[in-house]
Amino acid sequence: MIFRIDAENVDDIDGQIEEYLKDIYPIISDKAVKEILASKFINKFLINDSLGIVDIYAIFQVPKYYLEDKPQILWELNIPAFESHVFQIYNNDTILIDTWPNVVGKPSTKTYTGNYRAFRLRNWPSWKDPDAGDSVAATPPGPGNPLGLFVVHYDENSLRYFHGTNKNYLLKSEQRALSHGCVRNDNGNIEKMKQFILKRVIKSDDLSGWLGSKKSMIYEIKDEDKFPVRIRYKTFDIKTDEFGVYIVFYKDVYNYSGRAKLSKFDDETLITFSTLENILEDYKVKHFSNQIPDEKIIPIIENLLSFHKYNEKYYFNELAAGQNSN
Repeated sequence: MIFRIDAENVDDIDGQIEEYLKDIYPIISDKAVKEILASKFINKFLINDSLGIVDIYAIFQVPKYYLEDKPQILWELNIPAFESHVFQIYNNDTILIDTWPNVVGKPSTKTYTGNYRAFRLRNWPSWKDPDAGDSVAATPPGPGNPLGLFVVHYDENSLRYFHGTNKNYLLKSEQRALSHGCVRNDNGNIEKMKQFILKRVIKSDDLSGWLGSKKSMIYEIKDEDKFPVRIRYKTFDIKTDEFGVYIVFYKDVYNYSGRAKLSKFDDETLITFSTLENILEDYKVKHFSNQIPDEKIIPIIENLLSFHKYNEKYYFNELAAGQNSN
């Protein structure tokens, strides 16, 4: 991509590029911005020799999926992990865009599992405690509102939706099953999603008037603009970072593996527990090209199931190496 640099702000070329990237793709991660900035090089063209006027251009590599006219996204929450992943579906591939922390429903007011589609938006919403009586007035829109400044409705059968918060600090807590059933987001992240939906997802109508607006507004998303939302309940996850393939275990916050019953709204097929069979299958599906043989990986998993801490990374290669040294 070729980007013309503002000559009056030439000392902050990276800042100009970052602002441009976040304007065209508001949910882009900080990590992705850094990778794009690392690919840049600068070209200078002399326009007027006598006046010393120079045009400056930055050339950098931007993945094509960021430039899609109407990107197809999937917003997926894993309840026990207290985090959601924003994916883009591009050329039959599912690309992770970013991972965000969340607050989910309490055991008494659970967030439900299911496959949904975002169907309604609310800007600067008011809020009323569902447990409060008619005599209690709703909290007016604004920074002090428990729903924050933006709402994305996805569940038409219950009062569950993504929204901001007036208690951002709770998103740093280890235990985040605290809500009435909705999914709270960091205010900065819900603002990114608002910008992204208004600029890139909604094509049937012009909602540019919502950008920067403090007016309470509701919009019913047209069918062609609705995007999928998946709510899972999985008590482990297998991921990869720069150090290798690892597993993380999460607490069964709703005690579904014990006696707790599912609601009529829950999709049981989206509930996965930490068992040898489930972990082994997940490991093989996600990492078929670099697998530890069954005779080694099975004892590793069995040991982890007996002795593990929640939210801690366990690297399979390290565990296999330790196994070989014994």
